[in-house]
Amino acid sequence: MADATAAGLRLAGTWGLDFPARPGGRSFVEMGGELLAGPSGQDGRPAPGASPPRPLDYLVVAHEAYDATPAGLVAGYLADACPGDPRAFSLADQGVGAPFSGLRILDRIHRGGGLDDAALFVLDPAAGAVLTLGGTGDWALQAVAEERAGAAADCLPPLTAAPAPPPAPPSAPAPDRAPGPRTAYVLGEGLCDLAGALEATGATVRHATPGHGCAGVWRALSAALRGAAEEGAERLVAADRDRGLGRLHLATFVPLL
Repeated sequence: MADATAAGLRLAGTWGLDFPARPGGRSFVEMGGELLAGPSGQDGRPAPGASPPRPLDYLVVAHEAYDATPAGLVAGYLADACPGDPRAFSLADQGVGAPFSGLRILDRIHRGGGLDDAALFVLDPAAGAVLTLGGTGDWALQAVAEERAGAAADCLPPLTAAPAPPPAPPSAPAPDRAPGPRTAYVLGEGLCDLAGALEATGATVRHATPGHGCAGVWRALSAALRGAAEEGAERLVAADRDRGLGRLHLATFVPLL
């Protein structure tokens, strides 16, 4: 587990929705509105936890596909609809890596003291997800990484390697080498063929729903975090591979003390 005083971005909450196909499709603004309303409870009303609960400093929209039925600027719409007065922007043209880039940018701003609370919206025509981030939450972002991966087998070494710990002060003793942490994975569609190899290491593996594009990993993240906590996992790795660009994208979360 990570020290609760660590400076990294924390994951305060996450939820997602499937977007059933319909004639004419949905605009990104419509997707954002549905995500803000959140998943419906048994009574048909939005379930608790929908919409960012705290005023935001930053808001990022990440997507792979383009808006098929533009109805306005989604980042501006969400900035107006969310609490606070966040700086808002969109990320695209990075394949499945766009949400990982958004997470990396927000983490760097947070570590530099530039934000207390933020939200990452991930949009795909078939699904969407929201991550609320900042200085509160039970899981902390340890690392976001990108590796070149021409073939699926190239992904195994970075997937199974624990992120390097932050450098110790010069006067501190060298840390003892301990066994690797118990790891849970949530894998995107580009890594589905690696589940067996990862499970052979003793890891727990969950999969994104096929066809959810760049939102797949993040749509599955909430259930994966609950499962990882119940299993006593010491880290959770969210990962996807863009086969066309030959890149592996990783985000590692650790539970806080």
